[in-house]
Amino acid sequence: MFRLFIVLILYFFSPLITAQQNKPLKTIHFAGLDWYVRSGQGNPDDNAWLDSSNSVWVDNLNRLHLKLREINGKWYAAEVRSVQPTHYGTHRFYIANRPDLLDKNVVAGIFIYKGHNQEMDIEFSKWRQDDAPNAQFVVQPEKIGNVFRFNLKLQGDYTTHLIDWQPNHIDFESFYGHNFRSPNPNFEIARWSYQQKKLIDDHQYYIHINLWLSKNQPPNNRKDAELILASIDTPISPITVKNETVYKAVTLYPNQSYDHLFAYVYDAKKVSYALYNFANQLIKKSKVNKNNFEIDFSNLQKGDYKLFIQHDTKKYIYYLQKNY
Repeated sequence: MFRLFIVLILYFFSPLITAQQNKPLKTIHFAGLDWYVRSGQGNPDDNAWLDSSNSVWVDNLNRLHLKLREINGKWYAAEVRSVQPTHYGTHRFYIANRPDLLDKNVVAGIFIYKGHNQEMDIEFSKWRQDDAPNAQFVVQPEKIGNVFRFNLKLQGDYTTHLIDWQPNHIDFESFYGHNFRSPNPNFEIARWSYQQKKLIDDHQYYIHINLWLSKNQPPNNRKDAELILASIDTPISPITVKNETVYKAVTLYPNQSYDHLFAYVYDAKKVSYALYNFANQLIKKSKVNKNNFEIDFSNLQKGDYKLFIQHDTKKYIYYLQKNY
């Protein structure tokens, strides 16, 4: 009778168990891309991962939030992974809060990942040490020559962190403010170049962002932690900026909305812009009554464009690419 009772329980509940195991991953939309939200238990360091909207969400300013939370005495980490694989090119992460203030047991990671020992990381953590550097650039496997550690000490919320991934080298950079390049050396926090003797393939790598506990040790301060990203600019983003020149008077980067570009012009009384294709045909132009504005690319074809921004008596040119 007891054995029959067990069989009946398994019979009635096995479809539910199977359904939970096959439950589709939750997705969110951020910076023009779709992202899977992680749940369950697993590495790094056997953290518990939660896909709750209180752990991972996009706010009304279209910023991505990841939150490490304690719930009923248990700590839950947060992670997102791009649905679409990425490839060679520049990946910029525009962080909008201060990872230098994270507890020594907390790790914030932004990285390009294929599998074990096939990974490029920017990580913010003291790795449970009181006096250790709190940031690093890493190319896995982590060993001598594959890690560059530095101290991140900020005075404001906005920083940009860059991974320029090429077949035979990877360049890392962190700098103050939000821009696609450091405007001048005074903005630079850290820079490192990794040279690869063997060509690095770009097949089936994905972008990950996470917030977790080193060795699954609770924060020393027992407080929740948070990572906020204003936007991301990648080779798979709808729009990328291709300039080598950086203008201190203008901040320009792909907006969080799909197929939009965001611009902020500093201390300008008169602002206008004109967008051309590479055949020098005018696509659109407009006068702007405020310092910040958006340009809609949603109806434009894939290809290269030139953007002219008039800032009072000065003119700036940007080279843009719509990727799809």
